[in-house]
Amino acid sequence: MRDFKIVFPIGYQVSDVFDDNLDINIVFENGDVFFGTLFTLSNVEKIMSNENEDHFWSTDMLIVRNLELSTIKKAINKIVYENYEKEIFSKIGTIQTIFPQNHSFHTIIDMQRII
Repeated sequence: MRDFKIVFPIGYQVSDVFDDNLDINIVFENGDVFFGTLFTLSNVEKIMSNENEDHFWSTDMLIVRNLELSTIKKAINKIVYENYEKEIFSKIGTIQTIFPQNHSFHTIIDMQRII
């Protein structure tokens, strides 16, 4: 399996693991960086209700059961293992363009460090 890290661009800020959404970057050892937003079903329902809409969509969206770190890791592991990251998320650049502090893959802190 390809080596990758999950990074939260604005930190892991979740008020309710069953009713929230969260932006992520998936950073691959080859330097590619993908972006996505994780939503829970309750959060989608709340957004639709608050906006009085009959539909909901978001680019780069993945619906997860909850936003617990273990659930996020399991979902992204499966997506990467099955090579679906290009269908689900958008490539937004490379490590050098997204992390301008001259980071390399090995200096980027993975979500596992905050578990």
